[in-house]
Amino acid sequence: MLPVNCGSHADYQNLVVTNLRKYYPNPNALARSTWDIIERFWNLDLSFTDTFMADKYSKFGPTPRTPSCMQRSYLLSIDFKVTSLTELAAQLKMNPLYAILSGFEVGNTPGISCVHFFVQE
Repeated sequence: MLPVNCGSHADYQNLVVTNLRKYYPNPNALARSTWDIIERFWNLDLSFTDTFMADKYSKFGPTPRTPSCMQRSYLLSIDFKVTSLTELAAQLKMNPLYAILSGFEVGNTPGISCVHFFVQE
């Protein structure tokens, strides 16, 4: 099935704020370098990616992950120096910050096969 558009960049920003407040109520718990990464992703509008990639998805099968969220997670792996796609999938599941900045709900992140597939396409 075609991915459900996660919405606008403002929707992404609302998801980030809501989840940062929930999982990191003390802003001082995160390093300044991490806040620099958060700020970059806060300003990085990838909402066009969902529309651009829409024709690459089948109309059948399970609902895939939203392309903009997958792209954010790949870019996030570069910022956090995660060099393995297997490690990226693990970090998305274990580290709430990775899920939040990618645009996924904590506890509902892609598995390794989805990460590998997206990067190879």
